Amino acid sequence: MTKPQIPQLITIEDTKQTNAHILDASHWGEDFTWEQLQTISPYFKPYSAPKGTLIYTEGEVGASMAIIVQGSIGVYKNNKLISTLRVGRTFGEMSVIDTQPRSATARAEAETVFLSLDKTDLMTLVNRHPNLAFKIVWNISRALSQRLRLTSSQLSEFLDSNEL
Repeated sequence: MTKPQIPQLITIEDTKQTNAHILDASHWGEDFTWEQLQTISPYFKPYSAPKGTLIYTEGEVGASMAIIVQGSIGVYKNNKLISTLRVGRTFGEMSVIDTQPRSATARAEAETVFLSLDKTDLMTLVNRHPNLAFKIVWNISRALSQRLRLTSSQLSEFLDSNEL
């Protein structure tokens, strides 16, 4: 049995500027000014994961989320692919909020680079820049709400198609 690969923290030249550009290109950039993106960007850490790397495993306790910069992430529930996330999408948001076991497994479906925000850095941001931390939590809440709406719609369609 092969030892699972672990995502590697990578160094990006001028990380603050690069992370700010990455955040600006994602849906996160919509709610922040450029100066605000530069303020929050150091709290996000860049990682690289070769294809097949398990980023998060269903059931493990977690306290971080990530934004995909390059590549794609497969989201698996009970070893079944339920979604493929591409550049600009986020994953792991529930665990950064509630620090509960992961609800799904996240695996790199290609060579993937992502920015990770853990609960410790989020709490530091809360203490140093509460208004910006609120905007981040607001974005997380909005993403979770959109996913819940989609899941509810899919469940309704599934139930309708399985009525006797």
